[in-house]
Amino acid sequence: MSPSPPATTPALYEAWEALADGLHVQRLALYLEPLRDLIAAAPAEITLFTEATPAALTARPAPLTEPQAFAAIEGAGLSHWVDLPSTHGTNISAVNPLTATGDQVAEALLDAVTDQSIRAAIEAVSAASAWWIGTFAAIRHLGVHHTTLQPVADQVTLDTLRAATRTVALGTAIRVLQHQLRTTGGDEKVRLAYCRAITEAIVCESGLPALLEDLGELRLVDLVGTSIPWRGRFTKYAGGTGAGQVE
Repeated sequence: MSPSPPATTPALYEAWEALADGLHVQRLALYLEPLRDLIAAAPAEITLFTEATPAALTARPAPLTEPQAFAAIEGAGLSHWVDLPSTHGTNISAVNPLTATGDQVAEALLDAVTDQSIRAAIEAVSAASAWWIGTFAAIRHLGVHHTTLQPVADQVTLDTLRAATRTVALGTAIRVLQHQLRTTGGDEKVRLAYCRAITEAIVCESGLPALLEDLGELRLVDLVGTSIPWRGRFTKYAGGTGAGQVE
C-alpha cells in the first residue's frame, strides 16, 4: 500500500487538514493564560474533571535532537505539533500519564523500521500527541459540548484520554510516514509501517463516534475527530459548519 503522489494543487482534504491544524493552534493560543493559571493554582483550587493534575497533563515532552527527524516532521506539516509542546510544556518531574500510550503507538508501528530519523520523528509526534490531548483535557471544563454548545461539567476518565491519545498519535504517524513515502519512496519497512498505521486507523473507526461522545468537549472532539482518515473526519467543514465558530 502506497500513498498517492501529491497533486499540483492541494487536495480538498489536505486543505481541511491545514485548517484543522490552524484551529488547534488558535485554540491553544486563546487558552494559554487560563492554562498557566490552572498549573499555578493550589490543588484545592483546581476544578479539573480528570484523574490527573494540569501540570502532569502538560508536562514537556523530551526534546527532539535529530535534525533529519525534524525535517521529516516539518515536511509532514507538523512542526507546530512538536514546537508548541516544547515551548509551552511544564518543566516538572512528573510524567504525563498519557505519554506511555503515545510511546506504545510508536513502538507498534516502528517494530521493524531501521531508519533512525523516521523512528525519531514518529516517536516525537506520538509524544507530542499525549501533550496536546493532556493540554486540551486540562482546560476541558472551560469549554462547551461539541453538539449542544452548552458548558461541559461531566467527568472524563484517563482511559478515555488514553484512547484519544492513541488515535491522535496514530494520525500524526500516518502523516509523517505518508510524507516520507511520497517524497523518497521509503524502504519496505517504512511501507510496512504505513500499511500497519492505515490498518489500525480502519480498526479505530468503528469506535470513534463513541469516543468523541465520551470526550464531549469541542476542542478535544475536533482534535481527535480530525486526526485520522475516517468517514466523519471533516464532516463539519463539508457541511459548512466551521469548527472555529465558537471562538
